[in-house]
Amino acid sequence: MKFSFARGALALTALLTLASCGGGKATFPINVSVTGVSYDGLVLTTNGQELPIHYTGDPKTPATINAVFPNGIEYGEIYTVVPKTVTTTGSDGKAVTTVSYPQHQTCSPASGYPIGLPITGTAGHLSKIQINYTCSINAYPLTGKVTGLRGTGLSLANGSGVAPVSISPALGTDNQPTGADITSLTLFSVTYATTYGVTVLSQPTGQTCTVSGGANGTGAGTMDQAAETAGGVSNFVISCVTNPT
Repeated sequence: MKFSFARGALALTALLTLASCGGGKATFPINVSVTGVSYDGLVLTTNGQELPIHYTGDPKTPATINAVFPNGIEYGEIYTVVPKTVTTTGSDGKAVTTVSYPQHQTCSPASGYPIGLPITGTAGHLSKIQINYTCSINAYPLTGKVTGLRGTGLSLANGSGVAPVSISPALGTDNQPTGADITSLTLFSVTYATTYGVTVLSQPTGQTCTVSGGANGTGAGTMDQAAETAGGVSNFVISCVTNPT
């Protein structure tokens, strides 16, 4: 009899607890942390909700922004937090998909424990829903061609902090330098809003090479909006001539 009374009391307590909570499922807020934010424009989305990540500070000082989606999700509900995508029709009639990254940046899920939590899951499997993203400035190539190269030892540099790029001459069927043009050569990769200055670090044996192209015609410039739209700077020419004897 005592056991029946105790069991009834426990049931009543559980019922009162549920009633005090409205009788619904537990809800979980979706917390987000984004590191490396330098520009505005990132929009994250999940379960019909959108979360803009605003930043209006100095692009040279990346920020970590913490935010929470407007509404929590119920226990057992599946979530996947990803950047918002918008699909439009281009002038050629083809579908164009745009990802709502920050301007001049790309963001991806953070990796490495403990921040490497999944961006998808089920509410309630963990005590807290925590989504972590990392953003980085987009980089674009400096490309061009080399003409007249016959000697070995040509090396180019971009400023003082970039590892030099060594270029070997084109070889013929006899394995001898031909001086033929080397086209579609990628020289360096430069992040948006960063200046560049391609110079000859070391000359090839018996030759002298000069650099032209870039924004100012002499191998220098800034990876600006126009260069970003074009996908990089592709007008570099490294011209090599044989030294007079």
